[in-house]
Amino acid sequence: MTSRIKFQRDSRDCNLLCFTESWLNPAVPNHAIQPAEFFSVHRMDRTADSGKSRGGGVCVMVNNSWCNNANVVTLACSCSPNLELLALKLRPFYLPREFTSVIINTVYIPPQANMDTALWELHEALTQFQTQPRDAALIVACKRAVPNLYQHVTFPTRRNRTLDHCYTPYKDSYKAPAHPPFGKSDHAAIFLIPKYKQRLKREAPVQREVARWTDQSVAALQDALEDADWDMFRRSTDDVSEFTEAVVGFIGKLVDDTIPRITIKKFSNQKPWVDRTIREALNSRTAAYNAGIIRGEHGRVQVCSIRSAQGGGGRRSGATGRN
Repeated sequence: MTSRIKFQRDSRDCNLLCFTESWLNPAVPNHAIQPAEFFSVHRMDRTADSGKSRGGGVCVMVNNSWCNNANVVTLACSCSPNLELLALKLRPFYLPREFTSVIINTVYIPPQANMDTALWELHEALTQFQTQPRDAALIVACKRAVPNLYQHVTFPTRRNRTLDHCYTPYKDSYKAPAHPPFGKSDHAAIFLIPKYKQRLKREAPVQREVARWTDQSVAALQDALEDADWDMFRRSTDDVSEFTEAVVGFIGKLVDDTIPRITIKKFSNQKPWVDRTIREALNSRTAAYNAGIIRGEHGRVQVCSIRSAQGGGGRRSGATGRN
């Protein structure tokens, strides 16, 4: 594996390396299996709770050029006789706007496991991951079928059987060419290439009219409501429903006459909570950042940040990141 990372560009540029049934134990240090210094190792070795002393274990290696180790959070790390699971939440340097993070689940279900119990435990974990971190991209790497998700591996991975799977909630999000096995493994390596097309490119923006509530238009509407003859509606009918319908319709007519309407363009990947104030704040931040680059202040801020981190225990954090 170290040779492939060193000499093969497609392997070296992989964002994630996922391994099921790693056969690792606490006696094997991370640096012994780390293929390169820019990969961080996250593992779940088989414990005594599994009922076996050999085999099993799952491992994930994250390319630091894609996601810094400080942005990797362990969501679940469990080992039982039926299921071994390592779930990581990652916040890469770049993601499509519709995603807030990536949740990678590396799963191993032993052959002798109770399949119903294992799938129930896996279903409970995946349901929690899909509901708590909103808009997170879910990826499941395992050797068993996972319902309600799309499978992206369509070729045999061991002899004439497809024993290795990768699932996501997104149809046609990956294409999976086969690669030679790692070392002496009897399973083909799966190289997943993203096919996912951003929602911004898949769906055209929609134009719609909205009311523009300015201070002047609100004041004009208040004047119109104060000048209205409300007794006219009371004298027109004794029925509460008819009275309500007439008043609501009259107020709506006043709103249409006094409040100007503008046409806006709504993009498919735009979050519902992103309003004008947030967009203005983001634009101001970008403008300030670009102005700092032009004035040459970015380098000084970076040096100051590094010195501040070193003064506050930055060396310890750096050592943790290397491990």
